[in-house]
Amino acid sequence: MNEDKIQLAEKCRKAGAFRPVDPEILAALPVQPVHTFLPANERGVDTYILDGTHGEKNRPLFINLHGGGFIKGRADRDTVYCSELAEYFHALIWDIDYVLAPEYPFPAAVYEVYDITKYAYEHAEEYGFDKEKIFLLGHSAGSNLACGALALNEREPAFHVQGLILDYIPADQRVNPFLKLNQEDYKDERRTARALMEYNYLELYMEPQQCIDELASPILLSDEILGAFPETLVVTAGFDTLQKEGEEFANRIAKAGTAVTMRRFRNSMHGFTINRNGEWKEALELHKRFIRSLL
Repeated sequence: MNEDKIQLAEKCRKAGAFRPVDPEILAALPVQPVHTFLPANERGVDTYILDGTHGEKNRPLFINLHGGGFIKGRADRDTVYCSELAEYFHALIWDIDYVLAPEYPFPAAVYEVYDITKYAYEHAEEYGFDKEKIFLLGHSAGSNLACGALALNEREPAFHVQGLILDYIPADQRVNPFLKLNQEDYKDERRTARALMEYNYLELYMEPQQCIDELASPILLSDEILGAFPETLVVTAGFDTLQKEGEEFANRIAKAGTAVTMRRFRNSMHGFTINRNGEWKEALELHKRFIRSLL
């Protein structure tokens, strides 16, 4: 492993982090996570299970895939989001702490998401949920990985997913993050700093030539694959350089024949749903309505 990449990854992991959620808030959550490793592959998939079923059988399973630029792990803010959904839907949630780059570069995390979804579908009876009610909930990098796993499933069918949520998806990794800025953005130090951060994420995640792989850039997926996607919700943020590609990707999915709901939250920034800023309450309610419509 390249030591320079490890050092850069550690620097990125420490930079720009939100403060931890107050321990009292975490302790008061209606559904608490249980940490385990699910045997979906040789390593075991690092998972936080939140069981809101109250003992009911055949409830839905939500597989949550956190953001973090493919190099940062899940955070306690994911726990807050998952706990609310688990209680609201009386659902089982697997909050996946998938493998990270550069220790596990592309496409390791894509295959791990495929593995855990396949494992879920094959072991639904064992865990007591309805295998026809599996939802993938992806945020930022996690939404990219969800699309990659669905693409792999078209190559080697192994599971059925009922619904897909894509929050502020990085859909096109071919474009240098600095080229996604407009002239006004270049005057904003925060925007240019974020572009540099995203550039570093990609450098750590994959080799430059891999950006044209459809598992890395879902915008390149064929109409045949996109047409086989489950019903999809795409959320974008008005103050996010990924807004344009996220909406372009939503249009591509729709043109391929999949039912798509797309909503731009004009006054929000990247990561707002999980980080609970901007219009996060409206976004969370949209998530709930979308899921409820498919149950």
